[in-house]
Order: sequence, then C-alpha cells, then structure tokens
Amino acid sequence: MKPYAALLASALLVTLPLAAQTPVDPKSPIPGYPDGRGPKGPVVVKIVSPTADEMIPWPAAVEGQPAPKGARVEVKVTVENFETFKDEATGKGQHVQLVLDGRALPDWFQTDKPWVFPAMAKGTHTLLAFVQRPWEEAIREKGAFAAVTFHVGEKNGKPAFDMAQPAVSVGGPRGKFKKAEAAKIFFDVYVTGCKVGPATEAEACQIVYRLNQDPQQTITAWAPALWENVPVGKHSYIVALYRGEKRIEAPFALAQGFFEVVDETAAPAVPAAPAAPAAPAAPVPPAG
Repeated sequence: MKPYAALLASALLVTLPLAAQTPVDPKSPIPGYPDGRGPKGPVVVKIVSPTADEMIPWPAAVEGQPAPKGARVEVKVTVENFETFKDEATGKGQHVQLVLDGRALPDWFQTDKPWVFPAMAKGTHTLLAFVQRPWEEAIREKGAFAAVTFHVGEKNGKPAFDMAQPAVSVGGPRGKFKKAEAAKIFFDVYVTGCKVGPATEAEACQIVYRLNQDPQQTITAWAPALWENVPVGKHSYIVALYRGEKRIEAPFALAQGFFEVVDETAAPAVPAAPAAPAAPAAPVPPAG
C-alpha cells in the first residue's frame, strides 16, 4: 500500500465548515449517498436501557451444558425530531451510531426494535449513542449524544463516562468502501467535555489524528473532514484530544477506527496450484 502522505498531491484533506445550526433537509455532499432529512426540532437521543450503573446478572450455569460465555443485553434508545431510515438502493441512511467500549458498531436504522448483544462479556462497559447523516456526519446538538456505563456480572474498576471530561468518539469512516466511494470519505468524531478550538485559546482542545503511519494532522474546529482519493487497502487511524502540545489524559480522550477500500473491478486472482504435501518432520532425539 502506498503511504497516504505520498498521495497528498492528489489526496486532499478538506475541513468542512461547521454550520451555526443543524441544517434542515441537507443535500448529500458525497455523490451516491441519499440526502438528509430533518431535523424537525431539537434532536434528543436517550439511552433507555441499560441504565446508569445497572448490574446485569450473569446467566446461571445449566447442568450438562457449556458454561455461559456472556449475558444477553438489550439496548433501547429513543430519538426525538430526527428520522432514521435506510435507502434500499444504496443501503445507506440516517441512523443511530452506537459505540461500545470504544468500538463503533454497524448503523442502527430500526430503533423501534432493541439492539441485542446475545453474549456480552463480564465486567464494566460504556455505551455511547449519537445520530448521523447517511454520509456519517454526526448531528452536533447538546441533546444529540447519550452515554451510559453499566456492568455485566461484576464490576472491574473501569471508569464511568463523564460528560464533563474531555472525550472523543469515532463516528467514521468504518467498514468497507468501494474504490469509487473512496474518492470522498467522511472523517468525523464526536467531542464532549471541551470546546474544540485553536491552541491560542487556553481552555480549548484540538482534535489530533494519524491515518496509518502518516504524519499526524490537527483540526482546530469541531467539524467533519473529507479524505479524498483514499487508496485501495486496509486503513487504521487513531484520534486524540490535545491542549497545545500535550495530549489530554482522560479515560475517553483517545479513540481508534478501521476501514477498508476494496477494488471490486479488479480481476479475481487465479487460484494457485495445490501445494505438495509437506514432508513429515524429522524425529526429535530424546533428551539426554
């Protein structure tokens, strides 16, 4: 894979302007994505279940059956003034984005039905929820983000999410993108607990990220960015909050994401000829 930095002549990073208020029925900034809908008023996201500090019991062992590998956890949310939908032609749409213990989950369109984790591991977990446009841009409103820390079977000392502490959550990119879609890919994060601004502002925080092994980039406004002409291959990125030259040390001020660009037009590889059976390994002489 070519270093992403080597493509900067053609792969331009564009920071998009942040609107003073949430646009209503916005047109998609990326070709091939459905347009946005609404909102109809102030957007409010609430996690109804699980509740804060809830202890979800570990399932009892059943005689003659394998030991339980996890507990069933149902997630329920409510969303006000924001329509979630899935466009059947593209498979994209407005959705709730869940992040469990730092891992972004697939788009959630049907929020009238619970999101079920059939076997969640023991311990303390943190679940975040916010809403996104089809192109993975988050709605940046005070009530449009929710967080809950709960426990399964036991507490293990992990910190609870604190809205007052600086925190960053990955919204996208994630999953797989076709090569044509990689002409423009949205990079977006959700920031809570601090105001994003330049280092010249004493209390402001900055969004610092690194894509693959390329030089880190700094964003001084809480706004999405476009990564253009991202090459085919697997990519990873890490995002942190800084104040000036110092990274903010807080439990949720560091996040990471993964995505892949695939070339679906490439010719399939010719199957390799079957390998000859490996020769048996030579016996090992007994010790002594």
